[in-house]
Parts: sequence; structure tokens; C-alpha cells
Amino acid sequence: MRYIKVLLLAVLFFLALIFFFQNQAALSQKMALTLHLFFLPAMTSIELPFYFLVISAFFIGVLLAVSFLAWEKFTTSAKLMKTKWRVSSLEREVEKLRKQVESVPQATRKFFHRSKPQEAAPASAVQDKSAQPETKAASVDDIVAPDPDKA
Repeated sequence: MRYIKVLLLAVLFFLALIFFFQNQAALSQKMALTLHLFFLPAMTSIELPFYFLVISAFFIGVLLAVSFLAWEKFTTSAKLMKTKWRVSSLEREVEKLRKQVESVPQATRKFFHRSKPQEAAPASAVQDKSAQPETKAASVDDIVAPDPDKA
């Protein structure tokens, strides 16, 4: 792809040279630019060859295009850096919370996981459970953050 771009630029440059050489008489004519504003007196530039105006307009366009591309690249890279910082911050927070969970005693963790039913439940709670259909014990992922697609 890189070679194709270079080849196309070389062909474009060659065609531009041919254009300027074949139209040398027409492009060498002197031209003065004027600017008439309602609230200012008319301004006139010095006489310049037409080819100078064409080439300067081309380079001004190139400079504008490069500046817009550079601005877009800078803003995109700033957003990328901000997002990377946010991800690393969240990863640090996850590690901190994981260490906190690991520091909790094993008996307390079993309570949070709800992996075993409580043995000393009151009689009224047992009757309420018998009225409801039996469901499988929920995993930690389902308790903390249920997946909306599974519903």
C-alpha cells in the first residue's frame, strides 16, 4: 500500500509539472487581488503571477488539512490516554476489593455465597420455603451483577 501511495504521488507531481510547463504563458500573467469591504476602504495586493497564487493556495490547503489531521490525532490520543488511565484505575480498585474479600474469614464468606442453606431456620421460614418452588442456589456472579441477556 505504501508503494502505491508513493507511485500515485509521483504521477500526480509529474502531471502537475506537465500542466505548469504547457500553460506557462497563461499562468505567467500578472494578477492583482482586491478586497472591498463595506466599512473599510478597498485594499489591493501587489501584482503577482497567477501560478504563484495557484501554488500558494495549494500549500495553504495542505497546511490546513495537516493541521486538522494533527488536531484530530491529538484529541484522539488524549481520549485514549484518559481511557487507559480509567481502566488502570478500575483494575487497581478491583484488586483492592479482591484483597478485601480474601481477608474476610472463611465462615463469613460462606454466608455471602449462600452455598449451603441455614440449618437452624425458624419453622415459619421453612413453611414459606415449602410453598415456593425449589430453585438452584445462585452463584456469586448472579448475585453481584446479573446478566441482562440471561433473563
